[in-house]
Amino acid sequence: MKNPGSRGEHNLQKEFKTEKRASAFYNTQLLHHLNPEMCRFILEQEMVFISTADAIGECDASFRAGHAGFVEVLDEKTLIFPEYRGNGILASMGNISENPHIGMVFIDFYQSSIGLHVNGKAEIFSNEDLESD
Repeated sequence: MKNPGSRGEHNLQKEFKTEKRASAFYNTQLLHHLNPEMCRFILEQEMVFISTADAIGECDASFRAGHAGFVEVLDEKTLIFPEYRGNGILASMGNISENPHIGMVFIDFYQSSIGLHVNGKAEIFSNEDLESD
């Protein structure tokens, strides 16, 4: 089976001779769903870093914080988090409206120094949409 990742990643892995290490990572650390341990980890976190890009690939990285559990796990493939009133720029939501790809990094800075990377596609829902379900 072909390893995930971009052609650029694979070319550089070959050039820098990291193919074996990368393959081991892909085979032991990469899942296409959240397992129960990951779900628990996410629910314990008070912060997340998110990355989005607009339609032409211009990136934005943002920090979000709240009480533990502000990012909720709906199922093994679905997370939901609020968009708090911020500086009014709406960069992340603007990007998602053009390009749904999102990266999220959860880091436990306090106890384990463990990080969890979650990549996927995002959708924007209004409060009314969520309240009607």
